[in-house]
Amino acid sequence: MAYIIGVDIGGTFTDVAAVDVASGAIATTKARTTPTDLIVGVLDALGLAATDLGLDLDDLLAATVKLAHGTTLTSNIMFTWTGARTGLLATRGFGDEILIMRARGRVAGMGLGERRHYRATDKPPRIVSPELIEEVVERVDHHGRALIPLQRAEAQRAVDALLARGVESVAIALLWAPENPAHELLLERVLRESAPGVYVSVSHRLAPVLGEYERTATAVVNAYVGPTVAAYLRGLADRVRQRGLERPLLVLQANGGVAQVDETIPINTIESGPAAGMVAAKALMDAAGYKNVIATDVGGTTFKVGLLVEGEWSFAPEAIINQYTLLIPMIDLVSIGAGGGSVAWVDETRLRVGPRSAGADPGPAGYGWGGTEPTVTDADLVLGFLNPERFLGGRLKLRPDLAEKAIRERVADRLLGGDVERAAAGIRQVVDSQMADLVRKMSIERGHDPRRFVLMAYGGAGPLHAAAYARQVGVEQVVVPPAATVFSAFGAAASDIRHSLQRSVPGEFPDQLPAIATAYASMEAEARALLGRQGIPAARVRLQRWADMRYARQLHDVRVSVPDGVIDAAFADGVRHAFTERYAALYGKSAVLEKLGVRVLRVGVEAVGVIEKPVLPATELHGPDPSAAEEAPRPIYWPEAGKRLPTRVYDGLKLRAGNALEGPAVIELPGTTIALPPGDRAVIDRFGNTVITLGTMRSPR
Repeated sequence: MAYIIGVDIGGTFTDVAAVDVASGAIATTKARTTPTDLIVGVLDALGLAATDLGLDLDDLLAATVKLAHGTTLTSNIMFTWTGARTGLLATRGFGDEILIMRARGRVAGMGLGERRHYRATDKPPRIVSPELIEEVVERVDHHGRALIPLQRAEAQRAVDALLARGVESVAIALLWAPENPAHELLLERVLRESAPGVYVSVSHRLAPVLGEYERTATAVVNAYVGPTVAAYLRGLADRVRQRGLERPLLVLQANGGVAQVDETIPINTIESGPAAGMVAAKALMDAAGYKNVIATDVGGTTFKVGLLVEGEWSFAPEAIINQYTLLIPMIDLVSIGAGGGSVAWVDETRLRVGPRSAGADPGPAGYGWGGTEPTVTDADLVLGFLNPERFLGGRLKLRPDLAEKAIRERVADRLLGGDVERAAAGIRQVVDSQMADLVRKMSIERGHDPRRFVLMAYGGAGPLHAAAYARQVGVEQVVVPPAATVFSAFGAAASDIRHSLQRSVPGEFPDQLPAIATAYASMEAEARALLGRQGIPAARVRLQRWADMRYARQLHDVRVSVPDGVIDAAFADGVRHAFTERYAALYGKSAVLEKLGVRVLRVGVEAVGVIEKPVLPATELHGPDPSAAEEAPRPIYWPEAGKRLPTRVYDGLKLRAGNALEGPAVIELPGTTIALPPGDRAVIDRFGNTVITLGTMRSPR
């Protein structure tokens, strides 16, 4: 026996997908996330998987050839402002850069609607306070020349000053360090000699590109989250090794790849769970033959959307986390606070849902864990979509009475004269509309027509809501994977080793071709060396070039894929054409400025080392009759119909490839429920996906 295992920690549950290498069979489990000690929840979930496979945990880990782990820990530290006491070493005169935030901090990451109310905005809490910023006398110019060399005594003075103020972590971010890192390296040496236990974050290693504030913010945020994340990963690696794991623990990154624990940069694990979902979506679409997919993940706390266009995801040119702009490689995803645990509340005029979540503690009211506020899950329970006896495969018995009480007291009595059913339907409709709005934002604002995509739905609550929000954006087909409830965990198992390298080469294009050629050659050599040290043979190395470009005198960057091969005039023509096409897709053909010069800003290389991953087996097709999986029907309130309807119920584990179903129906699986509204049809394909074709019923207003 041999297993490939993926683990993903969510806001409510910790998910495990354990794949039998020989057969491709997937065992999925969920355990309650334990915020006070995340390792407990991970081991609980792994233990449940072992039990389902007829093993004990030690035997399962001993038989594991790959254990990959995605975590929300880094994001949680940022969202709860619970990072380390962080100091900053900066060039004299530039220490306030992290506080000024290039005048973007008030509105970074906000939509136009929020920006219109500028007086209601504010900068985020400071993760490094002014008294913990120490400036050093040094200066490097934009050519990398040391105009004012940093003296050892000056470096020691600044380091001693921060240590005297009790810092636990230090970020080093000096002016023009990517062009000449010598001064940052000197400060790092002095810090490590003076205080070996203090975490050190060096800007030119994290983001060797131009962008003074963004590079500083990247170093500071990494220092802020670094001690906690590094300690957690070391602790988890030790625990699973003690329990039998012989292979290195792999940690998922925001770029969709994995790295070993000792090579993991903490900041690069931000949003690694959603990135794993995109990895899983790509693996599934490659197997099933889909080209363009809108990937949607509805968890307990958030709703996330990403695009796969012609089989590939794209990377965000910058990441904005809690209004801090960071230069880290991250799959392009957008999210809102809308999930199964999102709290429904009433303001002075109307019903609202989210962004606040009940989380894992106390959770939705219907869980019976002490929660008293109504959530989306409570609404689904009251409407009849969820079976109280079979939630999480029967491991958690739900309490419809508590869910109904929460909705009545907090929503129905205030808005609808006590009508709990209408209030629950309203909660479902509001959250579905919010999700549809985000799908439009991710697709249309990226220059893509959602009607030309299939929509993939996963996460614990995604399959339950997907048909509703897909219908609102014009999508005709929804695909629900068989491991939807732990899809990000499956994505971790399906990931490869990945390194994202980048360099700044600012200047007119194609005048910068020599510098571009030098940068690509340097990065590709570095990438091959990195993967070689990790034991990846040359035949399993994949390199993909990219470039960030813009029109002269404009601020809108566009990332384009760059072909391999010789960098010459033909190369330049191809890149210019790719830039023009992408710009037209984003902003319209009329916005293209053929006669205006183009500037290149950054170039990069995505380096992938292909490692073990699950193979998705296809099964033979059976007949369309699903009656062998049919169970007793129950009445469910469908907002699409505005009333309760007799609804067929199917045991998803008994459905076979080729089975065809018609709505209204629900398919119950151990970790999720698939809703098939009236008028919709579904078929189980060869890979176990539930493929829903949406009918013509209009979504309720």
